[in-house]
Amino acid sequence: MEDMEIDGTEAQPYVLIETGNLPITVGNRPIYTNGRYISKSTPTPLKSTKTGVVYDRRMRYHANIHEDEHHPEDPSRISSIQSMFKAAGCLEKMIPINAREVTKDEVRLVHTDEHWDFVAKTSALSEAQLGKVADDYNSIYVNKETALSARLSCGGVIELCKAVARGDVTNGFANVRPPGHHAEINEPMGFCFFNNVAVAAQCLKRDLKIEKVFILDWDIHHGNGTQKAFYNDPNVVYCSIHRYDNANFYPGDPQAGHTHVGNGPAKGKTINIPWPRPGMRDSDYIYAFNKVVMPIAYEFDPDIVIVSAGFDAAEGDPIGENHVTPAAFGHMTHMLKSLAAGKLVLALEGGYNLDSISNSALACVKVLLGEHPAKLGPIKPSQECVETIYQVIRVQSRYWSCLKPIYIDSAEEKVPGKLVIDIMDMVKLFRTRYLFSKLKMVPAPLAPERLANRFTDLLSSLYNDALFLLFSNDLHCKDVIIFFVHDIADTCATSNLTNLATSYMSDSVYQYIETIINQSYGIVDVDVPPPTNDTQKTDLHDLKDLLIFLWDHFVEYANPKKVVIIGAGRGCRSLMHCINDRDTMIMRFTACVIMVPGNNDPVPTIAKKGDIVNWYYENSLVLLPENHSVWTKKGVKKDSGKCISVKGLNNMSIHDKLHILRQDIIDYFLQRLTDFIPPRQ
Repeated sequence: MEDMEIDGTEAQPYVLIETGNLPITVGNRPIYTNGRYISKSTPTPLKSTKTGVVYDRRMRYHANIHEDEHHPEDPSRISSIQSMFKAAGCLEKMIPINAREVTKDEVRLVHTDEHWDFVAKTSALSEAQLGKVADDYNSIYVNKETALSARLSCGGVIELCKAVARGDVTNGFANVRPPGHHAEINEPMGFCFFNNVAVAAQCLKRDLKIEKVFILDWDIHHGNGTQKAFYNDPNVVYCSIHRYDNANFYPGDPQAGHTHVGNGPAKGKTINIPWPRPGMRDSDYIYAFNKVVMPIAYEFDPDIVIVSAGFDAAEGDPIGENHVTPAAFGHMTHMLKSLAAGKLVLALEGGYNLDSISNSALACVKVLLGEHPAKLGPIKPSQECVETIYQVIRVQSRYWSCLKPIYIDSAEEKVPGKLVIDIMDMVKLFRTRYLFSKLKMVPAPLAPERLANRFTDLLSSLYNDALFLLFSNDLHCKDVIIFFVHDIADTCATSNLTNLATSYMSDSVYQYIETIINQSYGIVDVDVPPPTNDTQKTDLHDLKDLLIFLWDHFVEYANPKKVVIIGAGRGCRSLMHCINDRDTMIMRFTACVIMVPGNNDPVPTIAKKGDIVNWYYENSLVLLPENHSVWTKKGVKKDSGKCISVKGLNNMSIHDKLHILRQDIIDYFLQRLTDFIPPRQ
């Protein structure tokens, strides 16, 4: 059998194939030419070779000529993948689909005339002019061959999608570059020039009358261009799983948050699954697939599935910093094959570690060819994953009947004849009444009005927001005050249904409050509201202001002899801002500071220099699980406090941690209070 050159061309230039025809190939695969099959060996029926592949060496001509440093979007990305396909014996089982240049008419289905003209004109610019063009736009480079490579990349994806849609092949992989999902209607960005997947989807709708397209984007970056292309289209679902970091990760677009769902009749057709941090793993992606992606895809019932298959979420990628293995990419591909009668196209987007993208792409192609995906370990999603998926379902359940329970926002939804109360409000109300009846804790009023109004908006509470702020009723006459800032009580269910008869509230903080009250100490207890991906920055800023206000008007005003500060969960970072802002008085009266950050929350640090750093290190206790990221660093600095690794805390919720650590924390601060000698008044 003749050996196939990895480009699939035998060094011959590509030509555009006619509609319905398959490209000429070699070896014992079918050869289609002049309307009939020929072969040097035994012909193979078309239906036994189902997976198409697109690759063209001319897409490597697009290269960075303006910087000496290696650019991550390197031409060898696609040749590395193609070589891996060949080495694994996959190419000889695949049907090459010839790339061709996209036409202006096709590009105009997504982009403007001006955008087409801009890309086309780059081939005639001088090197200096090309450098200026690159500087004028967001994260692109340009050379004289960029326009050709971009046209081939986009045209190749179109041809593969059409071949799959027609049934010429069942599925396929488009090994193309430059990528496309960041390219907006009139702007190249993020290494992208034409939005390959978006243009291909529009061509399918126009030319082949495909009615419904499901686009999944598993690139580590949000596909801002693809989302905008279909934000008003009810016949295209765009679902993106991406790193978000509260809009601090590229492209930094707030519309990548989970609350952006589409417009008008297309509401619910945009689904964003925005990870709040790096380091997400196989379990997180498989959990997202099982809970959101596949249920919605089945309900939508698409005619074809197109994946913006970036592999920068893969283990080892220097930009994505996630840890998705080839096995997980294989499993995701396997699940998507169950949709649309198997009509599935994977189009390469990002991915900047050659080994990572090659192995990940190979795992996907093996599944496309009919192999089973490699075995995964136990699926144990992270706490951040579960919280993110919960937030996504809260929003998307309004538009998809497969997502339960349906979330009703009492501030937005009109429910005639019904009283709609957030369960969080019910928890706050019960907790307040219970703590008053048992321990005489009372709500703290919020003033000034500006702060009260800001927290009213933040908490969206049906009742007064003081329900989140409780203090002992005789606080002003206590010599010792505990300033306790923590996440709100857990609500758990004993089944998969939100059934009041099988659900309960777990509040580990009650044990602390009871001990503190029995010791005749005063306490200011602050419940931190749950996070939201879109407003996390604002939440933390408002919380910092609130804690400073409480310190000034409740703790310092009471003039205690000794103070203990305890932070748990989301409150730790804002509590540290309070310590930095009120460092003089806090050092004067505080016997100790105890911090229990969330599993993947950064350890809060002292921002100032001088005495406060040494004081904090000597008087703090920061309790962390063994798998916290801080232990991967060379050394923990003094400004992070006295960090202690505690066995048995890995992946626990804050309230579970507080329950396990209760006696140790109480013993610690009781001893510190005994040893602490307050300054003379």
